[in-house]
Amino acid sequence: MSGAGNLFSVIDGRKSTVTVEEWSSIAPILCGVDGLNFRTEGLIILLNGGEILDFQTEFFNPDGSHGAMCGNGGRCAVQFAKQVLGLNRVKNFSFTMAGALYFAEFHGNNVRVHFPQPLEIKRDLHLESTEMNITCDYVDVGSQHIVVDYAQISSESESFNTFDINQFAPPFRNHEALAPQGANVNLYSLQSNKSVMLRTFERGVEAETGACGTGALSSAVSLILAEKAVSPVKIIPTSGKPIIVGWNDTNLWLEGPAEFIGRTEIIIP
Repeated sequence: MSGAGNLFSVIDGRKSTVTVEEWSSIAPILCGVDGLNFRTEGLIILLNGGEILDFQTEFFNPDGSHGAMCGNGGRCAVQFAKQVLGLNRVKNFSFTMAGALYFAEFHGNNVRVHFPQPLEIKRDLHLESTEMNITCDYVDVGSQHIVVDYAQISSESESFNTFDINQFAPPFRNHEALAPQGANVNLYSLQSNKSVMLRTFERGVEAETGACGTGALSSAVSLILAEKAVSPVKIIPTSGKPIIVGWNDTNLWLEGPAEFIGRTEIIIP
């Protein structure tokens, strides 16, 4: 599945007896890391929701790491629940991911997921590496992110779209000031107070991804707090498929497309 260009392997695990530890060990295979003819940026398992929830999810990065929220993955899980599991709701879907409760609904063809308020925000952090010093914001929305204005590191020789984020990001993704989890790294270029271009280097993928939902949320929160943007904000990720973030004192939400790409069968040795 694709969540605005963020690619996932999604499985109906309601009848599965595979443990979280076992899913973690085979996530690299199911994400295509071991040389299959596709590659995804995360593994999503849908589980029974019990008497209260519509479903539960477990999310794994391609390296097998587990325990963080994935915004675009959550939106894909809702679309999967409707189209594959046959869960039709007039309004809200309810589900858990990374131990937190989320609600979602459809807006036309888009899926909107409602988030709790950010768990932590740190403004104007100064981080140093051997190559560069930056000022950034740290925002935790169930997944930890730093948000960096590309204008402070730009040069005339490189554009926002061609800048080598895969070389720039690792020293900050693993920075000692962000220990022990580290953080995802987001570079933004402000187009207007309603539109932002965004590139994200994701922890667990250890590379730039086509889009990142929690990165979009964190960046929008940072920009709204700095009064550089107003809600709702259109975030244009690397894939070019926009996602929308809304935020106020009572609500934080992420909206965008969630699409099926295809179905395959994988035999695990």
